[in-house]
Amino acid sequence: MKRILPLILAAFAVACAGPDFQDTEASNDAVQVSSEEAALAQTIVVCGLCPPGYTRVSSTCSTRCNPVEFPCLPRLGNESTCAPIPSGTVTANPTTVRINTNVTTVGTTNVCWSVTNATTGEVWVSMNGQPESLMSRGPSGCVSVPWIYVGSSYDFRLYAETAHATLLNTVTVVGQAYTPPPCGPCATGYSCFCGDRVCRREGTLCP
Repeated sequence: MKRILPLILAAFAVACAGPDFQDTEASNDAVQVSSEEAALAQTIVVCGLCPPGYTRVSSTCSTRCNPVEFPCLPRLGNESTCAPIPSGTVTANPTTVRINTNVTTVGTTNVCWSVTNATTGEVWVSMNGQPESLMSRGPSGCVSVPWIYVGSSYDFRLYAETAHATLLNTVTVVGQAYTPPPCGPCATGYSCFCGDRVCRREGTLCP
């Protein structure tokens, strides 16, 4: 069973997210170019270490930095090129998918994400602790996930860029079974013929 779960997850990811993944990739080309330009514009050069909220991209020894206050250190130099630290959010609605087991064993959630200070982001999903599979990519977006199974747990993880190295945020979705109460009893001339547990006058149309 453990070997089957990743195959099930991969099959649904390809079937349900594959075309959307390609469409998301194509529609976000222009957005990604703008994100790259914005990230480049936010890069700063400072004497010494990078300020909070920034990470060092490169360093060198520069004469423009006061050698007394900022001595040139081995491998660190005294001048740093700094880029903003990436951040992002990933959300799911709902996080608890209630599934009517009288009708089906699968439900749907909607996953949305966005990244800041990164050219793109990737959403990977792990089902029941199994290895991750790539679900979607882009600076931001939303996808419908119609393969949430009863009793299963799904971790949707947002990573910066495409290296699958910088985890930004995680949201967990679970499939929860429920059985609705039975319909009735109904008065004479009424029945639950529409299948929605509502007593209706026989001979009328279902909504």
